[in-house]
Amino acid sequence: MTLADLERGTLGVLLAASIVAVSGRSIEARPQAAAQVPVVSNDPTVQRTVETQLAWAASPLDPLARVGSLDLRDRPLREIVDAVAKAGGITVRYAPGMTNLDTPSTLTVSNETVEDALRTVLKSDGLTFQALGAKTAFIYPDTPANREKYTASNRVFALAKADPVMLAQQLNRALRSPTEVIQPIIVTVRDSRTIIVRASPERMAWIATWIADNDKDQQSRIE
Repeated sequence: MTLADLERGTLGVLLAASIVAVSGRSIEARPQAAAQVPVVSNDPTVQRTVETQLAWAASPLDPLARVGSLDLRDRPLREIVDAVAKAGGITVRYAPGMTNLDTPSTLTVSNETVEDALRTVLKSDGLTFQALGAKTAFIYPDTPANREKYTASNRVFALAKADPVMLAQQLNRALRSPTEVIQPIIVTVRDSRTIIVRASPERMAWIATWIADNDKDQQSRIE
């Protein structure tokens, strides 16, 4: 992205919980399932920009990241996972409270994708992972409750009074948490009263309440 892009107002990003502001002419707001990208503009360029931002957050691990050859036997699970991550050029993060990372495990792979290698070693210990972008894997115990807890979805919020860009900036400040594993993505479409959010279910519920409480015109917020 260039400075000229920002000056034209085509696309602006503030990083923490990511905020994206996009120019658009019309919107269609509706709830979205986890894998869907919301339709927020009839302008193809604007829609592609939104889709690109949200798709990046939901992208799998880099398919070109490969593990050449590893033969690790009866090593702590964390050591094996770290070896796979290093070989594939990715980073890993773990769910809070995991206690079985010192369990002895074994992995023998040759020229596999880092995704396949991770799945092989984690499956035997009842673990799974999801990609947080192309270069980061988040590992957690594979239970139905955890799959629901850590699966992000997209949701469109139509605002009644607040300016979407200003409200998104305020929301970003309220959400700021460097320790949060799945950072929310916040997208705004200019010339509309719309905020699109990608977040985990627990965070999405909090965001929905926050937006409802703060959807006020600027004068009301000052008072």
